[in-house]
Amino acid sequence: MTSHVFKNGLLVNRTRRLAGSLTAAACLLASASVVADHSDRNPNVTEVEPWDTVKVSRIPGNIYLRTQDDPDDLIWDRLPEYRTALLPAPPVHQSVALRFEEGSTRTKHMYFQLARSADRLYIRLRWKDPTENRDTTVDEYRDGVAVQFALNDTDTSYMMGSGHENPVNMWYWRADKEQVDSLAAGGYGSTTTLPVQNVSGASAYFTDPVPADREWQVVMSRPFKSDGKYDVNFDRDTVPMGFAVWQGSENERDGNKRVTHTWILLDASPDSDNGQ
Repeated sequence: MTSHVFKNGLLVNRTRRLAGSLTAAACLLASASVVADHSDRNPNVTEVEPWDTVKVSRIPGNIYLRTQDDPDDLIWDRLPEYRTALLPAPPVHQSVALRFEEGSTRTKHMYFQLARSADRLYIRLRWKDPTENRDTTVDEYRDGVAVQFALNDTDTSYMMGSGHENPVNMWYWRADKEQVDSLAAGGYGSTTTLPVQNVSGASAYFTDPVPADREWQVVMSRPFKSDGKYDVNFDRDTVPMGFAVWQGSENERDGNKRVTHTWILLDASPDSDNGQ
């Protein structure tokens, strides 16, 4: 595979490395309740369903990424990988259904990895996408991905929060700019860009002669300690977390997206030492 990697706004072409080692993830069979994509099942990937708890791997103090958010660093070959199903987001109004393309209701899978150093938390995301859509025009839309965290407990709605008392913090990457926006929301129409932008990121699109094997890889990271009222606090037992993806080639934008329905529970406690 060939990757197009964006670093500091510059496009660099390079050949993708083969995995240097197997991940340490245990193999779990997918539940029959999830529409699984058997074509690319990997025995070293752990299947995650709503309400499952996932652990954050510790990066040893003497190990460093080549650059802070490198999506193709060798460290990712040594960390557990998870996979979860994404389904169409419930429409906020019936008219939204008019945007859905034929076949857009099928399940999409998100692969993700979680790691932390002494002072930073990393999330690496990858998903299959046969086309690289970087721009939005009159009739074309860009690709994008987001991670969402409930600032409080699991009674927060996974659909952008439950009012000002139960908001969410979202990390949003879009293909037309090499940065991650940190946002907050407390329901539909309330999305706000936070004054402190402390989340960074980098992306790579990997091409392949077989379109079904092409994929995006995105890394987002932030200092482990929170900074501000709407900055998610990772220093607690578990953090409700979810994902969203927009596939531009299928005209996905705004509320027309695929999401995790309900929450996955993130455990970033210090005893998460399953990374090597």
